[in-house]
Amino acid sequence: MNKIVHLIFLLITSINITAQKKSYSLEKALQNPESVESLDLSSQNLTKLPNSIGKLVNLKNLILSRNHLTKLPETIANLKDLKSLTLDQNKLIELPKNIGYLKSLEYLSAEENQLYKLPKSIGDLEALTMLIVSKNNLTELPESFGNLKKLKFLDVKNCKIKKLPKSIGNCTSLEYFNALKNELKVLPESFSNLKHLERLVLTSNQLIKLPKKIGSLTMLNKLELRKNQITELPESFYNLPKIEEFDLTDNKIHIISKNIGNLKSLKSIQLQSNPLTKLPEEIGDLSNLELLWLNKNKLTSLPVSIGKLSNLEKLSAGYMNLKSVPNTITKLQNLKSLKLDKNQLTSLPLAIGDMKKLKNLNVKSNMLTSIPASLGNLKLSSLDIRENLITELPQSVIDMGCFDVHKDKHVYYPSRAELIKKDRERIQNKIKKEETDQSTKEKDNIAELEKIRLQKIKEQEKFRLYHNVLTDELRIKGKELSKLEPFKSNTKYNKIINSLHDKIDRYSVSKHITSLNYIMYISEIPNNYKTKYYLSDREINDFKNISHLSAHALADSYISAKNYQKAIEYLKLALVKFPYHSYSGTTVNKDRLRIRTDLAEIYYEIKNKNDAYLYVLANIINGESFRNHEKILIDYLKGEDKVQFKKDLNAAINTIKIKANKEYEITFRSKKYTFYDGPYKKSLANMKTILLSIKLE
Repeated sequence: MNKIVHLIFLLITSINITAQKKSYSLEKALQNPESVESLDLSSQNLTKLPNSIGKLVNLKNLILSRNHLTKLPETIANLKDLKSLTLDQNKLIELPKNIGYLKSLEYLSAEENQLYKLPKSIGDLEALTMLIVSKNNLTELPESFGNLKKLKFLDVKNCKIKKLPKSIGNCTSLEYFNALKNELKVLPESFSNLKHLERLVLTSNQLIKLPKKIGSLTMLNKLELRKNQITELPESFYNLPKIEEFDLTDNKIHIISKNIGNLKSLKSIQLQSNPLTKLPEEIGDLSNLELLWLNKNKLTSLPVSIGKLSNLEKLSAGYMNLKSVPNTITKLQNLKSLKLDKNQLTSLPLAIGDMKKLKNLNVKSNMLTSIPASLGNLKLSSLDIRENLITELPQSVIDMGCFDVHKDKHVYYPSRAELIKKDRERIQNKIKKEETDQSTKEKDNIAELEKIRLQKIKEQEKFRLYHNVLTDELRIKGKELSKLEPFKSNTKYNKIINSLHDKIDRYSVSKHITSLNYIMYISEIPNNYKTKYYLSDREINDFKNISHLSAHALADSYISAKNYQKAIEYLKLALVKFPYHSYSGTTVNKDRLRIRTDLAEIYYEIKNKNDAYLYVLANIINGESFRNHEKILIDYLKGEDKVQFKKDLNAAINTIKIKANKEYEITFRSKKYTFYDGPYKKSLANMKTILLSIKLE
């Protein structure tokens, strides 16, 4: 599948790179038609494309997405050099009959239109590599389809196709075929000729069988057949040499052949919602299997050989009639998730605690009377034992420390607050032990390293810059942004951006205060940017971060200058109005934690202690390491009446209100504060539990 994604990327980027001269206006393009290689007319409310489009004889890339076109002019056939044609989200009923004249066309996408058929001439597109016509009203593909010898990627999902032409077997270069949500009942036997097919998606059709020679698809890697009416698999299916994943969920499969053991490359099997009554022992020969989902079948037992699946990570066998599970299951040393809910189990293997990597166990709705004590040897992330006959848990399980345990009310398990308290005690004891175990030499080395670290921090405090190297990205990305509208037309923006010749670092930020302040406010990205300029999510984030990096850099500069009121102003801008954007929730959270830490330090420095306390408390709620922030709070509370502080904190806890957009309010000592608890959103109960468990000694 990575190869297919790589193919798409290479094809589209090569077309874009080749298209040196790009235009976003047909009127401007026609002023010098022979010089235009790329034309993007997307989202311009076009209802008709003029015949003059045919004058752009050197055009290689044409984008007409998100308009109201009902047809294309015949003159489009004049575009002999056209390599890419994108027609998504229009109202096209048909494509031009002479589209076959586009002999150089490699990429054609007409997704989400009203096409009811494809012209016969589509088979003349001899260079076509990718064809996307999903979300249309197509009922069939023309017989000429078989002439597309170079076609590698075909997407016809969400149409109404009832049958495929026999000639499709001639598309021997095809690597990816997606016909999800159509009305196919059978595949032509010629389908078995697609020797290079790697991924086949036929989910949600009406298939009753597969081609007898499907085993001839020697490159097939992933097969998706969910929601069909297949009753059995042909014998050749078990000869697919490279198959790694197959999904036959929600079919009518009643038997799996013992030859399944031949599929040595299999990593994922999904067989949920079938009438299977038995699995062959040969399934244990699938040594590479990582996922096995069997929910909602009619199995009463699992094969003993299941214990041989040494790489299995996820096993789901719920909603069946299992009366027991084989003891061999405990040999699954890589299993992370085990779901056995809604069966008739009366016991679990005593050695279940030997499955050292098990993190999630669900045995809800069985007939269990007890849980093996060995389960306490594990570090589970979640455990569900509801709706059984269990009256109590072994002490080892109670002491396990799992935070996500679902149980019946009469079964005792420590509350979240108790678990947090124990966890903190465990960490503190571990730290004390580590400190006790350190030799004198180790302590001296640590002290020396700490001295060097503090000296370095002191040096950097003179010229603070949290984002350090990353800050210069605001200059680089700002120049990229200046080439796009509306920034391209903003003379002042361009003048300021182009004046930033040198790298922005901790030593030069203070020289650019006026420029950065302007860039911070003016660089907000319009909502339509992603679709207008075909930008990736990462590119959008980079542009959005121009404002954040400016605000944060200015805040650091004011902190270095001890201009605390200005520092507070810009830290709050960086925290709320211009937050940091990233795919990584951890990175975003670290940024928030740092800003709130700086705000707390400043408020403490200017004797506004209540505000300082609240920003530290916000970090304790949202922080990855509660210990560091709790230590800061304890330091701030020196000389404070801690008993009174605890009373005021308890009163504040009862005022917490969760609002929309990841906000929450808390009132402390008669002042209301609003914080943004993202990206790791906590529940109200969790917030209260965390704050109640703070130890001030």
